[in-house]
Amino acid sequence: KLSITRNEIETNNDVIVKRWLQLLKIDPTTSAYQKNVEYLGQKAREILKYLNKWVSYDTSKEDVGKRYAAEGMETFRMKIPLCEVIRAMYLLRRTLWLFVTNESAFDSAFQLHQMKELNDRVILFFDRAEYYLIRGYMEEMNRKIKETWKLTSEETEKIFFPNSFYKQ
Repeated sequence: KLSITRNEIETNNDVIVKRWLQLLKIDPTTSAYQKNVEYLGQKAREILKYLNKWVSYDTSKEDVGKRYAAEGMETFRMKIPLCEVIRAMYLLRRTLWLFVTNESAFDSAFQLHQMKELNDRVILFFDRAEYYLIRGYMEEMNRKIKETWKLTSEETEKIFFPNSFYKQ
């Protein structure tokens, strides 16, 4: 249904990523990422390259969960503050959407409907990805706290609360 705008996104992957990286470089709330521009560009290109897959009705929450919980763990190990990780994701989603709305020509109600459906699917994907990324980040933080201070699960539950982690 949404092949026109999805193809435009995939075709213009580098343009969107370049715009996003420019925003990250000047945004003071993403300063930790300024040292990791290559890594970020690669991750953003992956998201956009596989956007058709991520926003399809065939991709399960579990698929998104596994991928983005692992991403969260990785960003914790890279020592990037969680608030900056989420801010960067917001900026990517905004950059993507501004590209779609500014660069695409829609001349029918059907195309506008397609655009709305794409927006809904993209928001759902990013919401899920952010949730699982935060969860993975916190799970890795919990693991590091246990390792560093030799704490038990019961002790770290005083900070992270019981049943906070699901090992996705």
